[in-house]
Amino acid sequence: MAIKEIKKAIRTHLNNLTPKLPTAWEGIDFPTPTGMYQRVQFKVNPPTDPTFGPYFYRENLEVQIFVVDKLGIGTTAAEERAELLRDWFDKGLTLTEGDIRMHVLRTPHVSSAAVAADRIIIPVLISVTGEIYRD
Repeated sequence: MAIKEIKKAIRTHLNNLTPKLPTAWEGIDFPTPTGMYQRVQFKVNPPTDPTFGPYFYRENLEVQIFVVDKLGIGTTAAEERAELLRDWFDKGLTLTEGDIRMHVLRTPHVSSAAVAADRIIIPVLISVTGEIYRD
């Protein structure tokens, strides 16, 4: 259940970012727009067990947001969006969903642009750690 809650908090936080941009979410049909959009996926990494007992652990996720724009118009607009995303999920951000508190503990990584078909793609990689307490 913790992973579901962490994903929900990330989705909510991203949906509050302005200006809005069409967003392709995992597992949801998405008609590809002609302009810029962002595609989101989650990479679930192994949990961390910092204590010996069963009552606390950390979930570790990488939020991957791919800024996708038209090819042949340069990278400035896509890079600006990537920087905006980086600032929106800046190191030190704490989100809460239910009983779970999650943190961005490292500055998000804006990766190099890549070309796929007729699009340019700039990945923004955000490491999120969720604190899970069990009774």
